[in-house]
Amino acid sequence: MELITSGTKFYLNGQSLYGLKSTPDMGGSREKKQITNLLDTAHRYIAGLYKYDELTFGFYYNSDSENPNVTAGQVSAAYSAARAIECSGASVQQKLEFPDGTYFTWSGQISTRIKSMNPDGVMEFSIISIPDTKLTHSLDT
Repeated sequence: MELITSGTKFYLNGQSLYGLKSTPDMGGSREKKQITNLLDTAHRYIAGLYKYDELTFGFYYNSDSENPNVTAGQVSAAYSAARAIECSGASVQQKLEFPDGTYFTWSGQISTRIKSMNPDGVMEFSIISIPDTKLTHSLDT
């Protein structure tokens, strides 16, 4: 049965952040390394190290007056927590958990970015993660 994305959570340093609206493609690809020698009649390759792009997570920078079911603390905590970690320069644990309970974990440094705005638009921000460990998927054995 297909799943919808409702209930997906992003954790930064153990704290679930409110307002997640989009996630990047998760996982990495291995670099292709050529090992062709002069006796070969075709190119040969082996898989190299995993390569991860920066991971950009989109968040709404919501207002508690616009959504009465959300507390002011939830609204400010997501951006404030991310900004404090960015300013510290620390590498922290991160986790993206899906509605079926599977997840990816990794650590890395982050940066934050307030998204561009338009009249009558919704404020948004991004957390950009630069992994410094392998992304581990809960399905990996």
